[in-house]
Amino acid sequence: MKRLRFHGVSKDSWSRYGKSASPRYEVIEPGWKYNMLDMQAAIGVEQMKKLERFNRTRTELATRYRQLLADVPEVRPLAAPPYDHVHAWHLFIVELDLERSGLERDEFMGKLGELGIGVGLHFTPVHLHAFYAKKYGFRRGDLPVSEAAGETIVSLPLYPRLTTKDQERVVAAIRRVVESRRAAHAV
Repeated sequence: MKRLRFHGVSKDSWSRYGKSASPRYEVIEPGWKYNMLDMQAAIGVEQMKKLERFNRTRTELATRYRQLLADVPEVRPLAAPPYDHVHAWHLFIVELDLERSGLERDEFMGKLGELGIGVGLHFTPVHLHAFYAKKYGFRRGDLPVSEAAGETIVSLPLYPRLTTKDQERVVAAIRRVVESRRAAHAV
């Protein structure tokens, strides 16, 4: 990874320009220019000082989402791992019960979007992306558990400045979408 991050070069600039080092280098394999700029490093250093607070806030928000969604059976937060861990809560992912909700995931996301709620689609099964399918010959049906999960998960808004009012608005929209479908099926 160190080599790939800087053009696939065999030596970084520090080792090329030392007192006894040769300035010559070789490109061992194609790479990228992913070395960090000083400005990015400065921002990163400052952000790291906030990491514990951000994680604590995200954990509180995730706990609150679980409470707010506890009585919405059509939408289930993913289970927590069964071992001690510190979760960064980069995303808050829920699984839509397709049968119970009577909705396809994309339709559910669209209806939330119409209500002004931006949700995300993360974790499309890797083997279904064009590159991997073409390179390795994967096809739909090869990994049915991954595919089933990929068709049901949605990422709800979660970021350190998300307010409790914002969360209530998100969950109210989810309730509105699933309850309108319940009402339509009850008739």
